[in-house]
Amino acid sequence: MRKFTLFILAFFLVVGTYGIASADVHDGQRIFKRYCVKCHGADGSVSKQGRGLNPPARDLRTNRLFLAPAQLRSIIKYGLYGREMKAWQGILSDKDIIDVAAFVRTLTYEPSIEAGKKFYKGNCAACHASTGAVKKLFVAPDLDMSPLGRTGMARVAREGRHGTMMKPKRDMFKNADLADAIEYLQSIKK
Repeated sequence: MRKFTLFILAFFLVVGTYGIASADVHDGQRIFKRYCVKCHGADGSVSKQGRGLNPPARDLRTNRLFLAPAQLRSIIKYGLYGREMKAWQGILSDKDIIDVAAFVRTLTYEPSIEAGKKFYKGNCAACHASTGAVKKLFVAPDLDMSPLGRTGMARVAREGRHGTMMKPKRDMFKNADLADAIEYLQSIKK
């Protein structure tokens, strides 16, 4: 049984990383410019048309914080239900999808601690600051003492916490605003 388990783990490790090493970022950029710029903008920060969608297109510069590489490839391939992000599997080959995802992973966003502080105080502090107005009512944790790193905080902010008052915020706030708030919280951790 142990050998079988190790074989399965090794198999999925190899299969799960297939295509990542062979990704062509330059081809991905070419494909991105052809198909994705219309909604996501040339730098991934969302175009005017993308901001007009309901809900708006995602800021792809923050993708490293919010999405694992496999999630990104899956979104490109299958689209997102309830959003304007359509499935590209019938238009792009699997190799094209890998290349586009590799290019998107090169896009970057530099979070602003000052903007994060302002966003946190206006949207999060009521529940999560030690002196928050409704903290005792919801028993929310002090985020300046959270053991979570950036990706852990990002996951909770976007997906929420099951069984708590912390509901998903993925459609309430922009990724860049959440990235700024997370950077602020990382800067003040106790």
